[in-house]
Amino acid sequence: MSIRIQRFEARHSGAVGNFNRRLAAAGSTWQFPEQPVPSWLARAEGSPVFQEFLLALEGEVVRGAYALQHRPAAIAGEIEPVETWYLPISEGAIDPRFALVAMQIVRDALRRAPLSFCIGMNGAASPLALLLSRFGYAPRPVPFFVRIENGARFAREARYVRKRRALAGLLDLAAATGAASLGAAALRLALRRPGLGRGTRVESVAGFGPWADALWLACHARYSFVGLRDAATLNRVYPRERPRLRRLRIEREGATLGWAVLQSAQMSDNPNFGSLRVGRITDVFGAPEDAAAVVRAAADALAAEGVDVMISNQSHPAWCAALRRSAFLRIPSNFAFGPAPDLAKRIDAVDPARRRLHLNRGDGDGPWGHDPRSF
Repeated sequence: MSIRIQRFEARHSGAVGNFNRRLAAAGSTWQFPEQPVPSWLARAEGSPVFQEFLLALEGEVVRGAYALQHRPAAIAGEIEPVETWYLPISEGAIDPRFALVAMQIVRDALRRAPLSFCIGMNGAASPLALLLSRFGYAPRPVPFFVRIENGARFAREARYVRKRRALAGLLDLAAATGAASLGAAALRLALRRPGLGRGTRVESVAGFGPWADALWLACHARYSFVGLRDAATLNRVYPRERPRLRRLRIEREGATLGWAVLQSAQMSDNPNFGSLRVGRITDVFGAPEDAAAVVRAAADALAAEGVDVMISNQSHPAWCAALRRSAFLRIPSNFAFGPAPDLAKRIDAVDPARRRLHLNRGDGDGPWGHDPRSF
């Protein structure tokens, strides 16, 4: 088998469609975009932030593919060209003759983008994470937090906590007796600290302006590793035309403390959330000492939308503490960060314990996952 990996060109669209149909016929739910120009983060003149699609070809037949996103990051305050890659799909998942394609994709990503990382991966113990470990990656979970707003609905619908039959029975009993609602309310009251403070203003904004640039310049060196979050980048990552995005700017006495990007969606037969209305604090930024105010503003905004449950992944201790102060509970995470060996060396040289990384769902394949129509 002779495999070459090259950029997706228009002439490959039919071959990608055939690849997707073979995957679907074998029962796989994975699909790769069938057009070479991405619907999100396409190349734009003057922007260092874009994604491209790569194909693993046997002759002119597609046997695998992945996406590579170019987005600079600050390492100890210095801006560096960094990439992240995602949506690696191999025909080896359905045909053992192509089992080596996945390894060829990893090698290609390391060659093209030595300062790169993967994030998400369905957790640090997933098949992809284990494969990456063979190439010198060391995936670690990014903490995951949940806040329950509607205890009764959560008890009935949260499938990820209902997988054990005995626990599901207890949750049904709690929902029927009202104990779930009372318990969730009592927990929020017990954990939530005082409000935003005098002089704090929360504003919904349509986009990011010079105030976001000023915040980036003031705060990015406070983190050992953080993806570029200036106004131009944020307006590309969170474009105005995408649905279900809400952007908040948090100010105090005229100074911007931080911002948050929120999403909410009504689930339907979701494997984790059933039919819950789920709110997500997708992305946040500001100084570590202002994290509590930013998260409180984000949580209050989602609560006002009537969500049943809120979720967020955050890596930095200050942002994790801020979530706990706003009545979020930490539970096991299936969202992991795996830097390539060269990037890991750069990070570990300035932050050996990796306690000052700023990572969340705003990194990687974006707020929608690989499908821009999804949550």
